[in-house]
Amino acid sequence: MVMSFFQNQFSQKRDEKRVSSPKNLNDYLDLAETIPGWVDRDELSYKAKIVQNLPSDAIIVEIGCFLGRSTVVMAGVRKLIGNGIIHVIDPFDASGDPFSVPFYKLITNKIDQPILDEFREDISNAGLDDFIIVHKGTAETIVDKWETPIDFLILDGDQSPTGAKSAYDLWFPFLKSGGYICLHNSGSKIHIPGHDGHRRLFLEKIKPPLFDEIYTEKQTSFARKVYF
Repeated sequence: MVMSFFQNQFSQKRDEKRVSSPKNLNDYLDLAETIPGWVDRDELSYKAKIVQNLPSDAIIVEIGCFLGRSTVVMAGVRKLIGNGIIHVIDPFDASGDPFSVPFYKLITNKIDQPILDEFREDISNAGLDDFIIVHKGTAETIVDKWETPIDFLILDGDQSPTGAKSAYDLWFPFLKSGGYICLHNSGSKIHIPGHDGHRRLFLEKIKPPLFDEIYTEKQTSFARKVYF
């Protein structure tokens, strides 16, 4: 039944008319909702609010972007501002924790091109190519060459306890003091064992004195790294 629900939902969304030449945040939110994904409009709106308030030339790292639903909103905000880059990190092969993979496959089986090509098409349709840099790989494979401090770190990749902890441990040192972190699928719902890595991270790591401005919008949590 769950699979049928997602299958119908994503088939309908993919057939909706795309917004042409987005001109404001609502246009980007409308466009994002035509891209298959699990983050809803309220969560995307709160994420946009944080992105709007980041410094000039902000560096945003999104680990796990799938087809670009969140990416379009964040890059759209920075395009409206006129600067900033979203670095997306994803293997683009529909891999992940065992719970997630069947849902990824359900969507990607309906796509007639490689996942990365579909992602790039979604970004190009939104006119956002100049605000996004793609890193094909995982949190573990990309970090070895990473040196840049980060203003906003989004964790939405492997959500197993091991995978989530690994991404956090590797990338948190790059988050600036005063920078923000985002954990998807970390709210207080009942979590499937093995798919509860971000919820565990939220409960174990995202708390004072290391973080403040802690807030959860539905199933997406945000916090600001405290200055030291």
